[in-house]
Amino acid sequence: MIRSTILTLLVLAMPVAALFGQAAHTAPAVTLRVVPLEQVSLPREAIETAMKYLGVPYVPGGVSATGLDCSGLVYRVFHDGAGLSMPGGVGALFRTGTAATYPLHIGDLVFFDTESRGSLSVATHVGIYIGNGKFIHAASEGQHTGVIVSPLDSPYYRDRFLGARRVIPWRQPVLRMVLTDTAKEEATANPFPSREPMRIEVLNDMAGGGPMDLTILKDGKPVFATRIAPGVSGPAVIPLTPDTGRWDVEVNRLWKGRELGRLTFTVEE
Repeated sequence: MIRSTILTLLVLAMPVAALFGQAAHTAPAVTLRVVPLEQVSLPREAIETAMKYLGVPYVPGGVSATGLDCSGLVYRVFHDGAGLSMPGGVGALFRTGTAATYPLHIGDLVFFDTESRGSLSVATHVGIYIGNGKFIHAASEGQHTGVIVSPLDSPYYRDRFLGARRVIPWRQPVLRMVLTDTAKEEATANPFPSREPMRIEVLNDMAGGGPMDLTILKDGKPVFATRIAPGVSGPAVIPLTPDTGRWDVEVNRLWKGRELGRLTFTVEE
């Protein structure tokens, strides 16, 4: 399991008082279970590993922290950060996984033809997409060499972009909230790519409950609202295709007027 998933679950296991720095609620703490990554393959661990190599010098054929070339960086990152066995060489990597189309996902491999003077045809350089239109790679020439972060839309790389490959399959993200009492908890999920369909599931499991209002907010402004009746078998399912920004899922109990739970997550380009 990716380490960030474990950290998220550890946060959710904390008492409400620990999260908010106030006296513990006398009622049992709300059960707010969030599953942002157990059903989603996002190589966050791999990206965190990649950023540790920033500044490592470029060395042809290098596969260690003393020196890396572009395919060596990919091998090192996915081997150490995600436990994957990757082939050596840019050409072999270009035949790995499946073709990735827009929007790119964090962890997609991006390829460039840096040698052809006419039409692009041969992958000669590779990097790893890290979100927000940027990729990390080991550059062998230019103003900065070694492991650096570059924008995909810079003229040099934009004009030489050959395509992208997805090494880790993407599955639709599901954010699941199960509410069982009147206390409040807050959790932050890891980023998701923008314009990708996702599901929000909220189960009203209140004993003797009453209806709940659910509101989805984008950058603090409501964009969707629904009412969840008690005693419904199974969770309320809300499909969402979010764009970039901060999103909040807010659930309130009507008859007490109290916030039951709030889940915050971010969406990256």
